[in-house]
Order: sequence, then structure tokens, then C-alpha cells
Amino acid sequence: MSSASCPGTTNGGRSTVADDAVLFERRSQSGHEVISRGCDFASVFTDWRPGRESFVFFAPHDDDAAIGVALAIRQARRESIPVRIIVVTDGRNGYVTLRDRATIVERRVEETITSYAALGVPESDITFLNFPDGGLHSYFGRRLAVPGDPRDDHGYTGLESFFVRELRRRVDCGGALIAPSRIFVPSWADYHQDHVAVAREIPISLFHAMGGIWPEYGASIDRAPYLYWHCVYCGLPDGREPSIRITGGHKAFEDKMRAVEAYNSQGQIATIVSELRTGPPVEYLLEENFSLYKPGFYDYCFRG
Repeated sequence: MSSASCPGTTNGGRSTVADDAVLFERRSQSGHEVISRGCDFASVFTDWRPGRESFVFFAPHDDDAAIGVALAIRQARRESIPVRIIVVTDGRNGYVTLRDRATIVERRVEETITSYAALGVPESDITFLNFPDGGLHSYFGRRLAVPGDPRDDHGYTGLESFFVRELRRRVDCGGALIAPSRIFVPSWADYHQDHVAVAREIPISLFHAMGGIWPEYGASIDRAPYLYWHCVYCGLPDGREPSIRITGGHKAFEDKMRAVEAYNSQGQIATIVSELRTGPPVEYLLEENFSLYKPGFYDYCFRG
């Protein structure tokens, strides 16, 4: 097992970590053995490229990335990795009193800025796509916008239009313009329909971002970023288990909770907050290397 120097100990499968640190652990593909451990992303992420890394977190709702992967976001900023948060919906359905209904969208924008600031992400690195909360099923694919639709600068709407644009967007990293190297998305098995919609549209958007289609969104990317599924309201799909565990020390975890609790308008996530407070300070990631179907893939079924 490879290991980077990292404060903390592991005892009986549960890791304890120094106050301001996080501990990364990666398990083998074939079992539950930890094969690498360390206090930085390079310890466990496949094909790590120092100085060439850029992370994008797709949040169907503003609080989803804070709930699911705040430890990862915080650590990325501490390692000076560029981070962008893409908030897909406008939060219009998140009111818990009738008094809040008229102002909830603006209030959630303010809460989002406060939340991710607690993790080291400035407002300039948060993008609000402003699709209607609870209505993403109407925005699969890409089409010309009609009045009332969120639209890009070219008159189109649809999740794929906006996702391709964000996947092709480069950020300055030491003087070089870097496309996203890793993207983080809630599991496609999640209970919330908006989470499922985003998860469904991400893979085809990756395919489009790598091709020459829709050149108005910028130059195509020359390689697909690694994709990390994470948990918000439920676990991963049946039969799938995480590749990576992230355990936070006390201060790291409290910073996460400050980010989550910034959404004080969101009374309906009180149960989630309680679970985070009483459970272990961990996050799980399922790493996938995006690839297209290849002829012969299923030949292993016909070896007899």
C-alpha cells in the first residue's frame, strides 16, 4: 500500500485525522482493502497531473455540493486547485413559509455565496444557471429558447447547452488555461428528480464537449475529465461501491458544517444536517473514467 505522510491514525476501519486535515483512502477495485492513503488528492486520484488540475462541482441545487463534498471542496482550495461550483437550479421551490416564497431565490443566492466562502470559494467562481427548481425534466438536451426559458448568449436552452459550455470553460492555472480535469456530480440513483436529471445529462455532455459540435461554446476538450459520483440524499446505485473515502478532522468538518448550515432558509434539510452532525465526518466518491462503448466489450460473456 502506498501512503503519503499524513497526520492521523486508522483503527478498526475508522480513521481519525488531525484537526485541520483530511485523510484520503482508496480501496482496491476487487475488494475492500485500502491500497493507498494520504492527506492530498494525489495520494488517491488516478492520473494526477500537478499544476494541471481543475475541479468543477455540479450542484443540482445550491446546497448539494456542500452537503455531499464540502471536505473535498475545502481541501481543493487548500491545495490551490481551481474550483468552480455550477448551481443548476434557482431554488424557487425551497421555501418553508409562505412569507418566504416571493424572495426565496434571492435569499438562496446570498446563502450560497456565504456557504462556499466558508470553504474558500469566492463568489466569482460560482455560476448560477437558473433552471427552474423541480423542472429539469423539461430541459433535457438542447433547443432554441422560448420566452421564460434560461438561455445562453446564443439563444439556446437545455442542460446540454450549459453543461458543454461549462465543461469547455478554461481557467488560468499558473499562466496556462486548463479545462476541467475532474468533475463531481450527485449519484444518478438519488431520490430527487433534479439530481437524476443532472446525472443523466452529464455523460452525453462530456461526449459533446470532446467533439466539434456547438463551437460557439469554445474549443473542444482533448480529454474527458474524471467523473466522481457522490451521495446527497441516498447511497450509490445497487451494486456500486465507492472508490475513495475522505475523512475530515474536527476543524475541517466544522467548516463543512458552517457551509451546510449557511442555508438557514432550508428547513427541509434539517434531517440531513442532523445526520451529518451525528455521523462520522466522511465523504465517499465513486471514480469513473468516462469512455464510449467499444465493439467486442461483451465478448467475455461468450468464452465457453
